[in-house]
Formats: sequence, C-alpha cells, structure tokens
Amino acid sequence: MLSRYFVFLFLVFSFITRVNSQTFELPNIIGFENIENNNGVAVADYDGDNDLDVFIVANAVENPNNPSSFSRLLRNNNNGSFTDVTNSSGLVNLLTLDDNIDQSSPNQMQEGYKYGVSWGDINNDGFPDILFTHYNKIQLFLNSGNSTFTDITASSGLPVTDNCSNAGATWLDYNNDGYIDVYINDWKSCGSNRMYKNNGNETFTNVTETLGLTEITPRHSFTAIPFDVNSDGWIDIIVTNDFDKENYLYVNNSGQFFIEDAVSYGLDNSIDDMAIAISDFDLDGDFDFFHGGIDENSLLENSGNNNFTETSATYNITEAGWTWGVKFSDFDLDGDEDLFITNGFDFENNGPQQNIYYINLHSQGVPLFEESPQYFLGPQTISVEALDFDYDNDGDIDLIVTNSDGPITFYENKLINFDDDQTTLNWFKINLEGTISNRDAIGTTISLTTLDGTKKRYHSGVGFFGQSLKGLHFGLKEATQITELKITWPSGIVDTYSNLNTNITIKAIEGQGFEILDIQPSQKVYGCIDPSSCSYNQEATIDDGSCTYLETQDITGNTSSSFLRIETYNYNYGIDSTVSWQVTGGEILSGQGSSSLTVKWGIEESGRVSLIETSSLCSSLEVFKNIEIGANNLPENISIARLWNEILLEAIREDFSRPTVHARTLFHSSVAMYDIWAIYDEIANPYLIGNTVNDFVSELEEFSTNENLQESLNQAISYAMYRIISHRYQNSPGVNSTTALVDMVMEKLGYDTSYSSFDYSNGNPADFGNYVGRNIIEYGLQDNSRESSGYDNEFYEPVNEPYYLDNDENGPINDPNRWQPLALENFIDQSGNITGENIPDFLSPEWGFVYGFALDDQDMTTYQRNGNSYNVFHDPIGPPQISELQNDESEFYKWGFSMVSVWQSHLDPNDGVLWDISPNSIGNNDISSFPTNYSSYPNFYNFYEGGVNNNGHSINPITGNVYETNIVPRGDYTRVLAEFWADGPDSETPPGHWFDILNYVNDHPQFEPRFSGEGEVLDILEWNVKSYFILGGGMHDAAISAWSIKGWYDYIRPLSAIRSMAENGQSTDNTQSNYNVLGLPLVENYIETVEEGDPLNSLGNNTGKIKLFTWLGPDNIIYPETDKAGVGWILAEDWYPYQRPTFVTPPFAGYVSGHSVFSRTAAELLTMMTGSEYFPGGLGEFRAKANEFLVFEDGPSVDVVLQWATYKDASDQTSLSRIWGGIHPPADDINGRFIGKIVAEDVYDFAVPYFNSTLSIDDNLETSNIIIYPNPTKNREVYISNTEINDIVEIFDIQGRKIKLNNKNYSEVNRTTKLKFNSAISKGMYLLKINDVSKMIIINN
Repeated sequence: MLSRYFVFLFLVFSFITRVNSQTFELPNIIGFENIENNNGVAVADYDGDNDLDVFIVANAVENPNNPSSFSRLLRNNNNGSFTDVTNSSGLVNLLTLDDNIDQSSPNQMQEGYKYGVSWGDINNDGFPDILFTHYNKIQLFLNSGNSTFTDITASSGLPVTDNCSNAGATWLDYNNDGYIDVYINDWKSCGSNRMYKNNGNETFTNVTETLGLTEITPRHSFTAIPFDVNSDGWIDIIVTNDFDKENYLYVNNSGQFFIEDAVSYGLDNSIDDMAIAISDFDLDGDFDFFHGGIDENSLLENSGNNNFTETSATYNITEAGWTWGVKFSDFDLDGDEDLFITNGFDFENNGPQQNIYYINLHSQGVPLFEESPQYFLGPQTISVEALDFDYDNDGDIDLIVTNSDGPITFYENKLINFDDDQTTLNWFKINLEGTISNRDAIGTTISLTTLDGTKKRYHSGVGFFGQSLKGLHFGLKEATQITELKITWPSGIVDTYSNLNTNITIKAIEGQGFEILDIQPSQKVYGCIDPSSCSYNQEATIDDGSCTYLETQDITGNTSSSFLRIETYNYNYGIDSTVSWQVTGGEILSGQGSSSLTVKWGIEESGRVSLIETSSLCSSLEVFKNIEIGANNLPENISIARLWNEILLEAIREDFSRPTVHARTLFHSSVAMYDIWAIYDEIANPYLIGNTVNDFVSELEEFSTNENLQESLNQAISYAMYRIISHRYQNSPGVNSTTALVDMVMEKLGYDTSYSSFDYSNGNPADFGNYVGRNIIEYGLQDNSRESSGYDNEFYEPVNEPYYLDNDENGPINDPNRWQPLALENFIDQSGNITGENIPDFLSPEWGFVYGFALDDQDMTTYQRNGNSYNVFHDPIGPPQISELQNDESEFYKWGFSMVSVWQSHLDPNDGVLWDISPNSIGNNDISSFPTNYSSYPNFYNFYEGGVNNNGHSINPITGNVYETNIVPRGDYTRVLAEFWADGPDSETPPGHWFDILNYVNDHPQFEPRFSGEGEVLDILEWNVKSYFILGGGMHDAAISAWSIKGWYDYIRPLSAIRSMAENGQSTDNTQSNYNVLGLPLVENYIETVEEGDPLNSLGNNTGKIKLFTWLGPDNIIYPETDKAGVGWILAEDWYPYQRPTFVTPPFAGYVSGHSVFSRTAAELLTMMTGSEYFPGGLGEFRAKANEFLVFEDGPSVDVVLQWATYKDASDQTSLSRIWGGIHPPADDINGRFIGKIVAEDVYDFAVPYFNSTLSIDDNLETSNIIIYPNPTKNREVYISNTEINDIVEIFDIQGRKIKLNNKNYSEVNRTTKLKFNSAISKGMYLLKINDVSKMIIINN
C-alpha cells in the first residue's frame, strides 16, 4: 500500500523531469500492481490486436504463498491499462517447487532462478510463441492463435532440464531457411552455450557441436545478439561473457559452421560484459555496439568496415555502476538514439545503484552524449532490464525497468499524448513480416531518409534476459515527409519506398509492399484509480488527481531527537478507524495500532514515523513526520562510551563472523575508552597507555587541557574509537556501511574526521584520542593475532579431508576424533557474508599465542604436534575418543553425539509437547552440581526429553512474587533458543551478544550503576568504561582459552561424527550384518536400521543403513518465510544440524564450546560487576515474534518470550541451545562452563585494582631518577634503577596491607634493586614504595 501512495505523491507533487522539452511520468498503471522482484521482460503482440503485450519474469521459484514469485503475461487493453491473463493463457507452472531447485545457496549470476523470456514465431503462423530460460530448465510454449499457449518443451527436442544456468535465449535464422533457430547462453554451469536448429515442424535439433559452437573453455555467458558482421549475407553471433573473459564473435560460414574470430573485428571486449545494444548512434550509416559491465562500459564504434574501437570516453560516456541492461532508443524523438543503463547488484560491498540516462546530442550537431543526473531520480534500485516500447500507441517511446529488489518501474513518455490537439514532434513506426526471410524478420536493416538526413535501425529485439517482437521506431523531429524508406531483409531482398507520411505505423511484407495500419492511440479514461481512495473510479485508467482520502491529523511528538533516545508520538484517529504505524531509523517499542507510539531511535542520520488511517470505506494518505537524529543531548543513561560500543557492535554485524577477532576488538576498544577515562581521572590507573604491556611500550607525557572535562572525554574517546573502528574494519565486507556510520556520527558530534594529529602536548583531546587509537592499533599489530595478514593460520593443517556436502562420493573419515573441514557450494558465514571460499579454513587454531588480559603462564600448558607448539590455557581433560576398544570413553562419544540427534527430534512445534519456560521451572542450577566426569553426564542431561534437571526459582527475590508460568510448544522454544544464541539476534557473535546483554541491563529502569552493587551511584560514563573494560577483558581471555583448546584438541563436530558413524553401521547388535564397533548405537524410536519396506527404502538400495528420527533438514525448506522442515525419519548419512545449508557448522573444532566459555565468563562477570546474580527486576526477557523470528524456516508458531532470572541461567541456556542446534555434543559443554568461571574470576581480580587504589601515589616519582621496569612484571621480577643500598623498599596490596619481601638483591655496579616475587603473592595490582616515592605496579605470573 505504501508504494502506491509513493507513486501518487510523485504525481501530486509533479515528479516530472523535462529534458529538451521531454516529459516522463510515473503513472500507476492498472495491471502492474504487486509486480516486483523481476528479471527479464519482453513485449509482443501475442493476440494480434496491434498493441504490445508484456511478459514479465519473476525471479523466484513459484511459491503459492508468495504472489510476486509468479511471472505475468499482461494483455494491453489499449486504454492505458493492462489485464493479467497469465492463468487463462496457460503460461503457468514456470519453474515450480516440483522442479526441486536447490535454493539453499544464493545464485551469483543474478537474483533468483528464473531469468529470461524470448518471443519468437517458431512455426511462421503469425502468432508469437514464447521461450523461458531458468536455472536448470528451459520451457517453450506454442501460441495456439486463440490467446492460449501450450507447453511443447518435451516434444520440441529442447531439454526440459539441463543443469545449466540458462541466462538468455536468442532467436535467429542462422541457415537462412526461413525458420528461427535458438541460441541459449549458459553462465558456465553445463559446459557450453548451445544452438538448436529449427526443423520446421515445431521440433529442434542440438547442432552446437556440428556447427563448431561448443566452447573449448566454458565462460559465463549472458547475451547473444545476431548481426552480419562481415556483410556476407549470413547472420553471425556476438556473445557477451562475464568475469573479464573476452566476448565471442562466431562468424557464420554459409550456415555450415562457425569460427570464433572476435579479435579480428575488435569485438573481443572483456569488461565483465552483461548486455549489448546496437545503434547507429552517430548517424554515420554504420552500426555500433554498447556493452555494459561491472563499473565500466564500452562503446565499440564502427570504423565503417565493421572494425570496432572502444570510444566511450570520446563521447562522454563514463562508468555507470554494476550494469545489467543497456538500451538505445530515441526517447526524445529528435532522430538519434539515446542510451539508458540499469545498475545495481546485491553482492559483496555493492547494492542498489542509480540508473543512468544519456541524451544523444548528435542530431543537434554535438558529437557527445550528455548524462542527465537529475533524470529518473528517486530511490536507488537493483535494476535488471530496461525495455523501450510505445505502450499506448501515441507515437513516443515509453520505458519499463525491472528491479530485482522491488516493484517494477514504468515510465510513461509524455512528449505526445492521445488527446493532444497538435504536436511539433513527428515519428514513424514500421512492423516487419518476412516471407523469404524468417517471418519475424530478425536481422533486417532499415534506412529512413528525411530532409534532416538518414537514420538507420537494426531489428533483433534482443535485450538483457529478453527478446521482443516489436516494430522499429523512428523519431523525426519536425520532419513531415519521408523521402525514402529502404528495407534490407536477411534474405538480401531490398524494398525501397518513397514519399511516405509521418506519424503512421506501417506493416511491411518482404517483397510485397506495405500497408498503413489503422492504430488509434489508447483512449484513456481520467479519474481516481487508487482503490483505497474515498473517490475510486473503477472505469478510470489515468489518474487525474481527483482522489480524495480520509481527513488526517498531524502526528505530534519531537521532531528533533538523539541517538538511542526513546520518544513518544501521538495521533488522534477516528472512532471507526484503525491505524498502522511505520518507523524507519528506529524501532517500535510499543503502541502499534494505537494512538500513542513509543519509538527508540537508532544511530541513524535521520528517522521517520508515519501511519495510514483506514476506515471501513477507504483510507487516508500517509501521514508522516521526519525526525532529525543527532548526537547532542544523548539520553542520561547513554554515555559517549555506550554510543561507540553500539557503533562497534554494528560494525561487527557487518563483518565476517569471527568470534575470536571480535572479542579482541571489543577488548581493545574497551581498553581505549577506559584508559582515556582513567588518565583524566584522579584515582584510576590506565591499563596500556603509559605502561609496558606484553613488551609493548606506551609512553604517556604529562599534559593539561583547557577543555571542559566532559567534552575532553567525549572528544578523546570519539577520536580513538573512530581510528580503531576505521582501521579494524577497513577490509570488512561491510566497510562501506561501517565507514558511512562512523563518519556520520563524527559529523553529528561536530568532529573533523580528517584531523589526524596525535601530538597531545597542548592538551587537545582530539590529539590525545588519536594518540590512544594509534597505540591500540600498534599494540594489536604485535599481539600475535596475525592481524596484518588477515588473521591467517601459520601452521595448522587439518588431518581429515574436506567433506563435500553436495557429493555422495566422500571417502571414509581419516580420524573420527578430529575436526573435518566442510566443502559447500557457497559458504555464507553466520553474519550472512559470502566469503568467497567453499572450504572455509579453521578459524584461529593458533589463538593461544595471542596476548591476553589476565591470563598468565600458570594458566598455560604448551604441547607439541608435528614440530609446532600449541599454547593451551586452562587445559581441561580431553574430549572422549571413539575407538575399537569398546571402552567407556568410546561409548560416551557415541552417547553424546547420538543425544544431539535425539534432541533435534524436539524441533517440531506440532508434537504436542508443551513446556513452562519461565524461571519458575528453568534455571537455578549451581555450577557445583555440574558433572565433573563423563560417566556422570547421563545423570545431568535428559537424553530423551531434552534439557537438564532444573531447580527453578520459587519466587522473584526482587518483587517477592512467584514467577508467572510461560507455556509454549517445546518445538518453538528449542528452535528459538538455537537461533537466538547461535550468534546473537543480530549476528554480533557471542562476545558482542553479551555486550548487547550488558547494554540491555544498563537500560533497565530499575538498574543502578553501583560497582559490585555497593557504594555510590556511578556516573554513567564511569560505569560504562569500567564494565566494558572488565567484560572486554573477559571475552578476550575466554576466546583465547576456548580457541587454544579447540586448536590443540582439534575435536570433531556432530555433522562429521554422526555421518561417519552412520557410514560404519550400528554398534549395538553384533548379530546383524551392519554391526560395527565404530557405528551409531541403536536407540529405539530414534536411531534404527532401515528394513525392507521402509519408506526410506523405496528403491531397495538403503537396506541396512542407519536412520534417525530427527529434524528433517534444510532440503525440506524451500521458502523460509512459510516452510518448516519438521521432524521425521531420515537417513543418518543425510543428517544436518539446525542451521542454514550454506553455513551448516562453524568452521572450527568443537571442543570446548566457545558459547559455553563466553557465556559463563560473561554471566559471572555481570554478577560480580552488578553485585547481583539477578537481572534488574529479577527478570531478563527477549521476545521472538510468531512467524517472524526464525531465519531459515517459518516460526515460531507462537510468540516465544525467553526468560532468565539470573545471568547464569541465561548462560546455561546458551550452552544447551548449541546441543539442540546440532553444533555441540554435551562433552563440549560442561568443561567450557567451568573454564568460563575461572576466566571470569581471574579477570575480575586482575581488572578491579586498576579502579580502586586506596593508597595515594606520590608525584615524586616523575621528578626523581628512579625507573621501575618491566611493569607489568615479567617472570615475577621487577627492577628499580638509581637506588641506594640503604633505600627503604616496601610493597603493599590495594587494601594497604604490607607484603613481606623475601627476595631482594642490590647491585652496586649499576645501582639497581631487583625484586623477585614468589608464588605466594598473587597476580594483581600493588603499590611499590621506595623511601617517599610510590608507584603502582602489576605483578604477572
């Protein structure tokens, strides 16, 4: 509905552009409603009534639940409207669900799976037939002559299915027998483009090989255009090729064979060519070609003897974008052909782009094209094809543009109108009918001469993803007489006519003369054509501005707001009306459908709140209010640190899914913000700046500032974060959006992004922020993360060969206890990014070498494998190993991975199982009750029903009330759980997800930022920088711990374990032929053997295989918006985790679960930082809306509200979600939770002393000659230079307690005191005092 009003408003406010007195409008054409997401388009007069009908290809596989997935035949009513006659015509079942197209991977050729439409009269009966090109399929329909079509693909000899990416089809008569043959382009999927010869009896023969047209090395071909390049009377073929490969020119040798010879003619263009257009653009009497490519285009100018040179720059045609369709047409009727280019593609860093219109000035005596940037303005689109035709027979040329990302765009040319009394611009149209030549006259050349000169046109009808049968159209400016019309037919016959009138349409028949057709312009009816209007006229075809609508009120509320501010907007609507609100730039918190709407504005340039009021009779126009969103006047609970943390989380969402990398960046950014705050603070101590950390020396000189303290902090933090984010995400797939975001925020804050000085001696906070940012960046470049080489691996190599998910020929796994890479046709990571590799590498197996925060050598064990070292932090017991020994460890391996499959049988919301998922029933499980050995696991996990034995919370301790029950289908709960915790609700990866949860806690109205829940309420900036510092350190140490373990133990994932065991058979009944000690254990009703007569054994070739009662997998999901896989029996060899088939499983080893480590670390830290294990108010919630939340299948069936009383409850839920999701067995889980608790305790103890020193630090150290190094200590040693033997050296903990020094040595030679701290002194922050001089030091293990 909104799009309809959008068009209406364009008309009301005269969205009209005039170029050389030319006028276009965007009419609301009846018949084009709800046509969107399209590829090819072509026109022909299929019913013989002298107007052009339109066929538009929908790009999606036909889905009854998605109306826009159906392609449409629109009959021209010649009154300004069209009628959808698709169903009655018989043009149905065009690539349906029954064709079993694999839609799991996005098609990189073009959006969707249906592409082209080509009109052509295959049997010369005068009725255009139609051919469709799809992915893996071709369809040919014969026109019966009574407005209906019959699918004759099977009988025609054309392949019904062909495993090709059939980009487009071109009709041409290569052998001059009078019948059109067809050349079909393949986008490098099935070996070669193909030529099919028309046998003259509605059948075709594949003559590709016979004619020498088989490609030697297949290329990604898009478009073929027939043209007699060497003027020998035989049609040649020019083919465009993608991926910088040279285009083909196939030279026709008397219809017997073709020779590729593009080089000789200068037609070997190679610019990722898509479409091609032909025109005598310069009016010199020969034909030239224009090619569209990726970020560059080519104009191949004919030298006069059919040799071509690229001259686009000469004529002022520059690069346009990611170009698809290109079209020459005389839109302004001035005698030369103008150029229209469509752009845009949703791939990597590309997206919607502006289409471009070039006005040809040659007829005005200026040898240039003029780009008209103001023309066809409006939103950028991902456009595919542009089709020019005179839809209303009024003599000017209209334009249709198909868009893959939205509604079709229809431009009506208003140079001439049906009810004009007179016009100064003239035209001429000619329809062609061959007799000796093919009836469609493809390959005909026409020359038309007036007193203004000669104009030439070439007839092929070829476009991008389409071929039309339409007359040739000449603009004649003021000319009123045609002195000569010359028609050169493909047969060689030349017909010449003299002294014809203008402004007529003729039909020329080869060798038989012509007739003037009595075609009247469309007789349009003016009136209101909007069905939602209160004055809708059902007879009207042209909107005359007479529509009336419900009277509206103004929306009230602030028009100037700030980032992350909550606002309320009000609207008074009629008693009998309803309202539907829409918000851009923010999120609706409450009030949809009511008179009062609560909105939280995002970090956006601007926002918009709008609504439509609807009564039982009609609706209002859209009522809207534009909102200015700024950085000034942030909400009281939003500090500058919070703002930049939210920006960083958004940058993470736009990046590749890399938990280790993002945990590191979250930590480093938190250090930057904390250190800046600490340096400006009188008590706190910075972590990195001014210290030596992991051998990285950061200097800090004294400075003072004249700025307001708050402004200094805001400015310094902003510049530091701007530098860090810009650096860290410069190679992100979302770099454009991230750069735009940080630039926009800095502009809103009033800061100059080009300011790069870091000389902060004058106290300029921008300089200091740049200095801190530079230090963080330099520290990161030497922290062993291998950032400078893209975080690659130095030595790790997998022991198992990749498992090809789309191949049934995988060999047995080499080691069923080790990680196996997965090979996918297209790997799309959890954040939705196409990585460009189909076998993703193990992410961060050597992360144990990365410098941590609170981790030290005592936490680390170093192992050797294949001559390489692996540092492992918090080394747990190893995961269970399967072997032929039939020991307890092997049995637990099989038990754990089997449980993963059994739990996936819980993913069906229709199984009748209901659960109370409130804190009343779930949670409150103390970590001391967790099993510590694998033999105890079966007593902890509920193997059959799912989950664990929960204690629950009897009451909410904050409110004193009992938690209300929250009953939902188990199948909805488990699916939501798996999706929600998989990578966070917005794919910010688990470390970022817990920052999101911390921010959620910060925003709770009952939350008070008291550190550890004690003392005074902190300033929000102080709370943010401290809590981010601690949580960032925790997430970073959790990542190092978990991935150091993953890299060393290199443990197998469920997908590989279950399938490899299934290949071996079953390990329960040794009397059966399929028994194998390494097979899956049989579990009645869940894991069984396929018997004779089993539905899975319909062909009799699966007897003895293992089957699972589990989630049916992605093959049962065609349309994620409406389909859900459900649960049932499948072959174990086909088992999938509950993930997208383009992702399947994270590309790294399973043991230990990163989610378990991250989540337990975060939960423990949140508990310690807030001083309460409970969420504010005793309840944390997340609402997953029914039929909206799930990504790769429909669901949930009801609203599911995830609830947690405590942070640890949320953490425990995270761990279980990975089992239901099919990502981890229980062995990966528990040890991860234990490690998370240890990491959190160490991080908290290490971090807090930086904040809370109770001892004063003298300034005398700065003026004395004493130097203390290294600080933090290395090997638990510290040196104090420029001391005397009698100096008093003392050390105190942060509570002021004196620590006994047992190992102190003095060197008289260099006047240096050496202190060695024994293991009884725990790591942390201490005060070192030398006489009356004191300094904080950090003791590391």
